[in-house]
Amino acid sequence: MKITDYEMLYDLPAGEYDGRGFRGVRTVTVRAGASLEVMCYPCMPLTAEAKREAKARRTKPGMDAVNRRNTQRHVLRLIENNFTPAAVVFTGTYAYPQAEYGMCNLEELTEFYMARKLPWDVERVKKDARNFLAKLRRMVKKAAGDVKGFRWILRIEEGVEPPVGGLPPKYHIHALIEGPGLTRDAIEAAWWAHGGADTRYLDLRDDGSGRLSNYLTKQRRGGRWWSHSRNLKAPRARVSDRRMSRRRLSSVAADVQRNGREIFEALYPGYRVVELPDVKYSDFMPGAYIYCRMRRRE
Repeated sequence: MKITDYEMLYDLPAGEYDGRGFRGVRTVTVRAGASLEVMCYPCMPLTAEAKREAKARRTKPGMDAVNRRNTQRHVLRLIENNFTPAAVVFTGTYAYPQAEYGMCNLEELTEFYMARKLPWDVERVKKDARNFLAKLRRMVKKAAGDVKGFRWILRIEEGVEPPVGGLPPKYHIHALIEGPGLTRDAIEAAWWAHGGADTRYLDLRDDGSGRLSNYLTKQRRGGRWWSHSRNLKAPRARVSDRRMSRRRLSSVAADVQRNGREIFEALYPGYRVVELPDVKYSDFMPGAYIYCRMRRRE
């Protein structure tokens, strides 16, 4: 059974720890750059009741929540595993009219959109994003002779302002970009034909990658579209059934506020806990499901 399905069965923020019915604890670790994720859960065959419950919970709202969580973790791992502090965090906006929609004539606004070639739908934004990346790719090739070092993650976001009837919503893009010869000024200049641009260098300290991955995958009104270059490498997960004992799992679950940090930092020397381990219980499974995110000490 997938880790995702196990985690779906553990959805209670509090409960009574029951260590009966399973022999060991499965520990899954994912190392990406300086980041370390640890997932621990009872290692045992699922009962028929638990399998039925897992299937029942695979509803659209339930899976939407699972997919959002998994996407955030996936982006975090891609950032940590592929980008350095030389990478540029980019936000590009379009030159939309400054006046409030409610104060403008709809016909004038439509003419403004047509004259400025502002996007009417997300497909036009995707085309602009592709052209933007193509310009950067040419810069990298000119500077390095090839494009092997060109890496990016890009997300298109629909604005939160409700559009006027007949007009599309406002769009903007977020991206993380790295490649030989790419400076903040060069990246901003590649987008200026469309509107404004804001950049900063990637800060991997103090969980900067975690904050950025949350930002790139945050839930907003409207659609969410994101993609990344094909040369990004995802880290592999490692599985062990001996890393954590049932006693230690019980200790973390019973008193995570006091002992959780110390236990994980003792299990993984050289790493510090970024946030307290997340412990969840289940009505159908014994033990507990624990997720902890750590970072290599500087």
